[in-house]
Amino acid sequence: MKNNKEFLYNLYIIIILILIDFGWGIIMKGSNKLSLGHGVLLTLTYSISFFSIYFLNYYYFLPHFLNKKKYVWFGFSIILMILLFAGIRFLLEEIISPALFNLNNYNLKHKNITFIYLTDSFIYALKACLYSSVIYLLFRNNEHKDALHKLNIQHQKAQLTTLKSQLSPHFLFNTLNNFYAELYDEKPETAHDILKLSQLLRYVTYETSDDYVSLEKEIQFIKDYVYFFKRRYENNLHLTLQINGPIIQQRIPSLILIHFVENVCKHGIINNINKPAKIIITVTSHSLEITTKNYINKAEKYMESGIGTQNIQKRLEVIFKGNFILESNEDDLIFKTYLKLPL
Repeated sequence: MKNNKEFLYNLYIIIILILIDFGWGIIMKGSNKLSLGHGVLLTLTYSISFFSIYFLNYYYFLPHFLNKKKYVWFGFSIILMILLFAGIRFLLEEIISPALFNLNNYNLKHKNITFIYLTDSFIYALKACLYSSVIYLLFRNNEHKDALHKLNIQHQKAQLTTLKSQLSPHFLFNTLNNFYAELYDEKPETAHDILKLSQLLRYVTYETSDDYVSLEKEIQFIKDYVYFFKRRYENNLHLTLQINGPIIQQRIPSLILIHFVENVCKHGIINNINKPAKIIITVTSHSLEITTKNYINKAEKYMESGIGTQNIQKRLEVIFKGNFILESNEDDLIFKTYLKLPL
C-alpha cells in the first residue's frame, strides 16, 4: 500500500513535468498537422525516455548507490543514464517512428547525429536524474522522521512501562516493610522471614537488571532461596549447600547459579534423609564451579520442567565464547550437573 502510493505520487510528478516542458510548445505550433504530429511524437518519445530513466534511477541506482553512500558508483550511473536516455530517444525517434509513422526528429544522414543526440539528451536526462533524486530523498527523509517519531513514542511507552513496573514492586516492598515493623516485637521469627522475602524480591527486581551482578549478592540470594525451603520443610529438608573459597569483588552473569539451585529444589528430592541433595559452590582466584547432585523426583518430568538448561547453554556461549564447562548426566535416577566459569 505504501509503495503503491509512492509510485502514484511519482507518476503524477512526471506527468506534470512533461506537460510543463512540452505543453506550451505544442500549443505554440498551432493547427499545422505536421507540426502538431511532430510535437506529439516528440512528447511521446521524450515521455517514454524520461519515465524509463526516472524510475530506473528511483528504484535501482538511488537505493543501491546513493542510499548506501557509494557516491562514485552513483556518478557512473548518471553517465550511464544519460547514454540510455539518448539511446532510447534515438531508437524511438529515428528507427521505430519513421517505420510506423514516417516521422523522425533528425536526419539519419547527418554526420553528427550521435553527438546531437548526446548533447540534446544531456539536459533532459539530468532533469530525470535530478527530479527522481529529489523526490526519493524527500520520501526517505519523511520515512526517517516517521521512524524517529515512532521510536520516540516507543521510548516513552517503555519509560512508562518501566515506571509502572517500578511502582508496583515499590508498593509491595513498602507493604512488606510495614508487616515487618508490625510483627518485629510480637513475632520476630515471622518478621525475619518477611525481611528475607523482601530482600529476595528486591534482588530479583532491581539487582538482576544488569548483565553482571556481584557474586556475593548472588550467593546471598541463593542462601535466602534455600532458607525458604528450610522453612517449608522444617526439619525434613535434606539439602546441603556448601560454599568454598574467598568471595570478594567478583562479578558473574546474573541468575546463572540460581538455575541449578532451583532445579534441585523444585524438581529433585530434597525431603528424604536416605536420598540427600547436595549443592557445592567453589570459588578460586580464576574460576567459579558449581556442582549439584540430587535424586530425581519421579512425579516430575525432570528434564522438561527444568528452567531452560538449553537457554543457559546459549547464554553462556554468547558471554564466554566456549570458555566454560557445562555438564549434566543422569545415572540410576541420580541427576548431576557441573558448571565451571572463568572469573
